[in-house]
Amino acid sequence: EECRRIFEAAVDFDTKSPLRTVSADGIVNMYLLAELYISCIVSSQNVSRDDVEQLLGKTKRLLDQAEALDSSWGSIVGVEAYVAKGFFAITRHVTRCSCEGDELKRAEILFDAALKLDSGSPRALLGKAIVLTQHKEWAKALGHFRQVLKRAAPPAPRSGLRLQTLKHLRFAIATCFCDLGRYEQMRNALGSVVSADPGDVESLCALAHLEAKVSKDGIGKSLEYLDEAVKANQQHPVVLCQLANHAFYCGLEQSPGGHSNENNGDSSPWELATDLLQKALAATKSSKVAAEVHYQLGRLEHAQGRYPSAYAHYQKCCEVLPDHFACAYCLAQSRIQQHKFSEAITGLEAMRRCQGDLPEVLKLLTFAYLMCGDRAADAVKCADHLVAKEKDDMEAWAMRAEAHDQLCAQQPSAPKMGVEVYEHMAALLENGDGDKRASASPQMWNNLGTLRGLQGDPHGAREAYSKGLELAERLLVGDGGGPSSLEEVKDLHIARLTMRFNRAWLAENEGDEPNYMQATQDYMAINEEHNWYADSLLQLGAQWQRMGEADIAVQRYQEAMKQSPVLATLMQAELHRNQGEYTKALQSAELAVSCAGEKQFHYAHVYLGNLYFEVACTASTRHGDREAYLHKALRNFTKALEHKKDSHYAANGIGMVFAHRGKLDFARRTFQSVMQHHAMGGDPSVFVNLGHTYLQSGGDNARKAIALYERAKRLRPHDLKVRLYLAKAHFRLKEFDRCIGVLGDATQIWPDDLLLRYNLAISLEKYGAHLVSEEKRTQRVVGVDNGMQQMNHAVQLLNSAARLFDYVYNQWMGMTDEERKQIMEASGSSDDINDEMLSASAHQRYCSDIQNKAQEELVLLQAKRADIERRMQENAGFEEEEQKQIQAQQQLATSRQEQLVEDIDRAKDLEEKAKQIDLGKNLEAHTFKTAAKPRELKDKKGAKAKLQANGELEASQVVGELGPDDGADDVMADEGRDKKHKKDKKSRKDTDAKKDKKKHKKSKKRGRDDDNNEDDDKSLEDGMDDVASPAQSDQGQDRNGQATEEQDVAAEPGMEESRQEKKHDKKHKKDKKAKKHKKSRKHGGADSENEVASADEGDPSDPPEQGDADNKAMEEELFGPDGDE
Repeated sequence: EECRRIFEAAVDFDTKSPLRTVSADGIVNMYLLAELYISCIVSSQNVSRDDVEQLLGKTKRLLDQAEALDSSWGSIVGVEAYVAKGFFAITRHVTRCSCEGDELKRAEILFDAALKLDSGSPRALLGKAIVLTQHKEWAKALGHFRQVLKRAAPPAPRSGLRLQTLKHLRFAIATCFCDLGRYEQMRNALGSVVSADPGDVESLCALAHLEAKVSKDGIGKSLEYLDEAVKANQQHPVVLCQLANHAFYCGLEQSPGGHSNENNGDSSPWELATDLLQKALAATKSSKVAAEVHYQLGRLEHAQGRYPSAYAHYQKCCEVLPDHFACAYCLAQSRIQQHKFSEAITGLEAMRRCQGDLPEVLKLLTFAYLMCGDRAADAVKCADHLVAKEKDDMEAWAMRAEAHDQLCAQQPSAPKMGVEVYEHMAALLENGDGDKRASASPQMWNNLGTLRGLQGDPHGAREAYSKGLELAERLLVGDGGGPSSLEEVKDLHIARLTMRFNRAWLAENEGDEPNYMQATQDYMAINEEHNWYADSLLQLGAQWQRMGEADIAVQRYQEAMKQSPVLATLMQAELHRNQGEYTKALQSAELAVSCAGEKQFHYAHVYLGNLYFEVACTASTRHGDREAYLHKALRNFTKALEHKKDSHYAANGIGMVFAHRGKLDFARRTFQSVMQHHAMGGDPSVFVNLGHTYLQSGGDNARKAIALYERAKRLRPHDLKVRLYLAKAHFRLKEFDRCIGVLGDATQIWPDDLLLRYNLAISLEKYGAHLVSEEKRTQRVVGVDNGMQQMNHAVQLLNSAARLFDYVYNQWMGMTDEERKQIMEASGSSDDINDEMLSASAHQRYCSDIQNKAQEELVLLQAKRADIERRMQENAGFEEEEQKQIQAQQQLATSRQEQLVEDIDRAKDLEEKAKQIDLGKNLEAHTFKTAAKPRELKDKKGAKAKLQANGELEASQVVGELGPDDGADDVMADEGRDKKHKKDKKSRKDTDAKKDKKKHKKSKKRGRDDDNNEDDDKSLEDGMDDVASPAQSDQGQDRNGQATEEQDVAAEPGMEESRQEKKHDKKHKKDKKAKKHKKSRKHGGADSENEVASADEGDPSDPPEQGDADNKAMEEELFGPDGDE
């Protein structure tokens, strides 16, 4: 305070004097005064918030004024300015007063700037270390604190401000070691503080707390340090808190409630702890110490079950110290105890983000998710993380199993993991050590047995129940420590009783061979020991009811009404309903509704509504009373739905009532909304009801009904009614074959059901009659075979139906009245069933009559088939003859087309040959060349013979007339041109060979010559004769100009004669053409073709040899002699 007054006077003198200007020392004084104000805020314990804000305001004005003066002087801001502003920002951050943005970030920037100017400034290093502690960067903060200690700490101060500063510095270093987990270094740092000042209470208390934490026995030297702290200052708030903490743990070791077992007038440990904490709260000036006091007070209240008071203390602590992990965890626990699950989840999720996946937090968060009821998916995820960290924690695995069970209840499509989890727990217990076995509970074995039983493993379920009962018996006798409280004893007795009941229930419902005797004995043993246990009485009543002893069953139900009036009256109502006594059943159900509490209200009203609806639909109910019963059913369903908005059973009942009244659209919408409920995924009733509405609508909606019945069948495959509904839908759509298939499959499962066989007979009868009726209505002209097949099938169906009707009638007549009554009650329409069974013989006669009609129709179809076959045979001959004629016409048209193509090809060939004829100017040379050729052909006698046979001039005569000189000149000229024409002759030969080959292929393909071809061949031969004698005709003109004209005229009568012959003898020419085709294929070539043509025409004046000679002479005249000659 003295220092503060001096600095304030100095600053006032410098700033308020009009004659003086502020010096550099004055600016430094301003910064020092600002830091002094900050020290007052931090160190003083009794400063109010208003005083803090006032001091912060003065500090800000001083800093602004000093900064303005620095700017006016034009000097660079020094280290003191940055340090003062940095501590000012830290103070704002800690006190949370007058904050402007991120004060901690601003302080870090200012201290960094100061360290750039002077890296060894102790105050700048201290400020930087404080910022790092706020960021929880303990290693870096420790380094800066060590630098401060190295640079600024005095050697060994014994008193005064320097000693306090040294203690605070070493205590800060100990705090860094603690958060880094280096407890031995922490002990050394605290020990140095105590060495410097043995009366430092806070360091002694910190050592006591450290010893209790690191010692194996949980005590160590903590009591010694605490005793020294008490001796130093008994009224110090920290000492009082440590004493209260010690008293709290002493109270936990004593009897429940923290009260001493010895009534000697001394106060209990928890009472002592409360007194100490109240004193500490009154004495402390530190907000952090006050927060710790509130935490311990809340812990005391929490341990004594006073959760609202504990919740209030925890909240006060967290307001001051939001990072107090233990307080935040206890606050979440108190919220869960008060059913504030949303608040607890919010706090635990925040802790998880800050602290990570700590097992304690995960376990409590999983429990909170489970208690919410609608967070099963989150509970599963959290439990999975928990068991991943704590693989051998039985409690964690149990919570995971419960989370999966809850998820499966909310989402039926979710994978079922409950059994696997409990099986894993059982394996841990069997293979684990004693600690794990000790952590098991009878409840866990009970849950495992229940899940095994539901999964169809009765042996495993019985084994689990036996182990659970054995464990419960051991714990009850005190083995393994025994129960620690009366609540645990009560829980063990309840678990033991529950497992005994579950084991008896398992024997009663054990597959196809239930052990009713064992179940009854177990129920009776439970009833003798615990006559108040209503479940055993109810099950005994059900056993008597099963054996037909209704009176004894009613007595057991009435005994159970004392403990469970609702269930007892409802089971009594069910007994009367099964006996057909609906009046008594309604009375019992009304009594159950009147006795129903909050939990049973919904179920009781739904049952009563279903009972009223069943009475309304019963055939024995009068038509006038049905609407009244439907009205009562609707009223009960509505009440149940009002009480529980999510009641899908009540909504389903409302839809049933409206569907029965004929309001199908409203009922359909109701059932569709019920189908969306997550709990109806495995219940076939809603699918059946919705299918009924579609089936009553008729038309295409019946198809939708079939699909819904199929889904119900998959959910409940052993329900005969569902199969009957499906068969009825197919019957309505006249799909008799599918209807028969459904009923036939059902008879394999229920072979003794008489009503099922009757329905199957009706379907067979209807199908057979339908086939016969359709056949009579169809006047078949085609498809007689199909009709015969249908009639044979109808005969078989009607025969089977007649045999089934005979069986049903005989069985019905052979039954007793009691058996008939049971069947009629099971069907729900007694009068109709009796009449239908009695009419089975009439149905049998009807089937025989329809069968006879099917036989008659079959005979008619057989006659039609015989007549059709006869007509087909008659028409077959006409069709064959007509087909032959058509083929002949097609062949004639094809031959004509081929002839036309051949004519075109021949014309093109002639045109090509005509183009190759050399009609040059020197015709005499060609003439002499042709005439001279026979002299060179010395060895070709055939050619001379041909010339002589035709009356042509011999070679010697031609030479004698022309003279030897002329002939020699021509020969010489020809020899001079031989080399020149060799290549042309070779190419022409190749061309002729290709043409001959082409003609030969065409002759093989089309059979060669026809009628028109013969004429062409004849004309071609005549033309060749004309072309072959140009030299002779020229000579003849010189000698006798009439020779050529006479030859041409002589050729024309021959051509006309061949045409006339072709017209009068076509058949003879076809035979000759076939022979010619064979001959042409044998010999080939253009020459052979000409020879065949000449031979076929039979001209005696032109034998084959002469034709060859003429052709040869023509070729020699046109192309010259062959090269090899």
